[in-house]
Amino acid sequence: MAKERSVPGKQNRHLPAFLLLFLTEQDAHGGALWNQISAIMPDHWEIDSGAVYRVLRDLEERGCVTSYWNTDDAGPAKRLYHLTETGQRELHLWYEDIKIRKRNLELFIQKYDSYYP
Repeated sequence: MAKERSVPGKQNRHLPAFLLLFLTEQDAHGGALWNQISAIMPDHWEIDSGAVYRVLRDLEERGCVTSYWNTDDAGPAKRLYHLTETGQRELHLWYEDIKIRKRNLELFIQKYDSYYP
């Protein structure tokens, strides 16, 4: 079976939305967030861990998340990320944007299917 592909450069477009969404559940470190995303994304969507950390840094710079070091657990300290009120507002904007995109994509698919049944 041929490997599906996506439009170049578009795979990580909604990565900030997913990270913010997962942080509504609990504070988490980048590796745990990457694992959550990897578990739900289709196989052809390869999100590298570096992208997760770059987005987390950007979200922190914009005040959407804060971070702190967890030294309570065994092993090396881990930087945990926490969703802020600003992040909650941005998550809501992502939600509204994704709903609109979904509606538009459904219209595209319907139209395409009418041309190529």
